[in-house]
Amino acid sequence: MTRGFALALMCAAALAAADTPQALMDNGHHKRLRAIAEPLYRDHPNDPEALWMMSFVKLSWDDHKAALELAEKAVAADPRNPRYHLGLAQALGREAQTAGILRQPGLARRFKKELETTLTLDPKNVAAMKYAIMYDFQAPGIMGGDKAQGRAMAERIMRIDAVEGYAAQLMVARYDKQDNRVEELLRKAVDAGPSSYQARLNLANFCLGSVKKYAEAETLARAAIRIDPSRAGGHTALAVSLIAQDKWADLDGALARAENDVPDDLTPYFRAGLSCLSRPNEAARAERYFRKYMTQEPEPYSADHARAHWRLGQALEKEGHKPEAIAEWQASVKLDPNSPAKQDLKRLK
Repeated sequence: MTRGFALALMCAAALAAADTPQALMDNGHHKRLRAIAEPLYRDHPNDPEALWMMSFVKLSWDDHKAALELAEKAVAADPRNPRYHLGLAQALGREAQTAGILRQPGLARRFKKELETTLTLDPKNVAAMKYAIMYDFQAPGIMGGDKAQGRAMAERIMRIDAVEGYAAQLMVARYDKQDNRVEELLRKAVDAGPSSYQARLNLANFCLGSVKKYAEAETLARAAIRIDPSRAGGHTALAVSLIAQDKWADLDGALARAENDVPDDLTPYFRAGLSCLSRPNEAARAERYFRKYMTQEPEPYSADHARAHWRLGQALEKEGHKPEAIAEWQASVKLDPNSPAKQDLKRLK
């Protein structure tokens, strides 16, 4: 790493002590990472750390070809760094998802090889192990997939980190269609790691699903927020749980705190809008939340503005504002020609 690059990275990190590049990646703060990565890459285009960060950024915004090229350069510049090999595996995996049938086998084999290299360099890299489990269960045997090996990898993770181990066992249970084990494994993860944000959030989201344990979901979401208020997931789960319990007096305060704690990720507003949309007499509230969500760029992997326009149109239709609803659906289709808003437009026109 060049001296100038190191100093720049230290200055960027000083803006928020917890916001290291890896932490930003792990915690879903893609826009914050981009704000650091782009100027560093511009000034140090051959530094492996800058290449690795920019590869992740490109992958987040679905430019998988550029991500793959950058990841390959990072590995070539520093072939002994396991993070770079894992980044290359991630880029290869995304490229394989969109590649033609003739290219997929070669990309899949390279993906597996990069995971193996990552684990050779860092035998306790849990993220690489989880990708290996996915590969073993999804790839055919002729391409190296091995379900028994995937199960063994889950046990290996358990010996390293019990919370992650239960998460790995949950992956295996879902691949084996053992849905009856899901709640048990989620609860074991919480018991194994009382201070784990992700364990509590995972169980909260489960409670918000078909089991409808909304009060418990609220308790778990509040606990997750206490552990780490800087991530949107806990705030989102809390908002949804409050709506499910008709705790309307608490909702706006919870969303205001979410915006204060995570000002660059308004996902809690979008998810609250969705929940309000399904409740009687709450379309106006849903409209307000969808409009709030569209006041800034969404995080990657969150609802894009095309989807938000579609949902806003549905809220407006429920309020009886059909011309405004049509305008929102037209905006949605303009942003995404495959938007579900096309069906709503056909229905009303």
